[in-house]
Amino acid sequence: MKILFVNTNIGYGGASKMMVWVANILSEKGYDVSFLTYRDDEILQPVSRKVKHIHLPLEPVSGGRKGIMGTVKAIRGFIKKERFDLAIAFLIPSQLRLSLAAAGLPIKILYSQRGDPYSYSGGSRLMDYITRWSFRQADGYVFQTVGAKAYYSSEIQSISKVIPNPVVPLSRTSDREGAVEKRIVNIARLDVRQKRQDILIDAFKSVSSQFPDYILELYGDGPDKALLERMASDNSRIRFKGKTSDVVSAVQNATCTVLSSDSEGIPNALLESMSLGVPSVSTDCSPGGAAMLIDNYKNGIITPKGDVSALAEAVKFIIQNPEKAEDMGKNAMEINNIYSEERIAEQWIEYIEGMF
Repeated sequence: MKILFVNTNIGYGGASKMMVWVANILSEKGYDVSFLTYRDDEILQPVSRKVKHIHLPLEPVSGGRKGIMGTVKAIRGFIKKERFDLAIAFLIPSQLRLSLAAAGLPIKILYSQRGDPYSYSGGSRLMDYITRWSFRQADGYVFQTVGAKAYYSSEIQSISKVIPNPVVPLSRTSDREGAVEKRIVNIARLDVRQKRQDILIDAFKSVSSQFPDYILELYGDGPDKALLERMASDNSRIRFKGKTSDVVSAVQNATCTVLSSDSEGIPNALLESMSLGVPSVSTDCSPGGAAMLIDNYKNGIITPKGDVSALAEAVKFIIQNPEKAEDMGKNAMEINNIYSEERIAEQWIEYIEGMF
């Protein structure tokens, strides 16, 4: 089977990371896999040598109607030339282009919804209509959570499957016992609209007033970095660490990690923290990815989204109850079995094969 993945680039975001993982798995299982990017040729994920990466610099980051239609024409020509059996896209921009490019061609389309459909807005009625139309053109769908699947019509649900993200094994470089550091860690794009580091900063100020020897480390970059730095300017215990490719060193001996998002799919940062046995706090982000992972106060703590006080109290509980916190961290490591790469890979392959 010849399979084509389509995305703007191979960036460091969660969707790109998961697309590359699926592409790599399929290529290792003997499928003929190509990965087409059409905006920039940056490669920030480990792509298997068996995956053919094709970069066509077709449009600027800003898009634009002329750029979009040129991309559609090029993708259509590539599909016709290579005679792919299946094309896969995870994100809205690529799904729109792929729906137009594949119209009338003998190729099956699979779309995966990676974010929160309940909070999506195209910015205008026309864009919302176009986005919804393009999503409906697929022959199959993969959702990360039951909540995300429930948003869509019964017709889409009937040809879909819920497949969570896998836990990609991470190896510790130091033992945690006796080496826990007074650091609270957040790893996410700096984006107030979705990731809500604004409420995390407010929550940490409450924590810091009671526990002044703790620091908050924010790893990542994004559009709201300057805004968040201003919010944190009155607290020297809040540190902006920039992007990191070394998640293990950033997380493994932190007191806890905190995910403060309003919406997520299956949060990779939360998976990584739990897999390393680090006590984890998360908001109950829509459409239910964190709630799938956390059994409250058993393997982590989950709080209502947008609730500064509840988030602060959860972090304080971790600090004040170190033995209970470490037990939660150890219990969290069970996700390494539940969401193992082998199990998730089997689900993807079974679903793809079932489309034919």
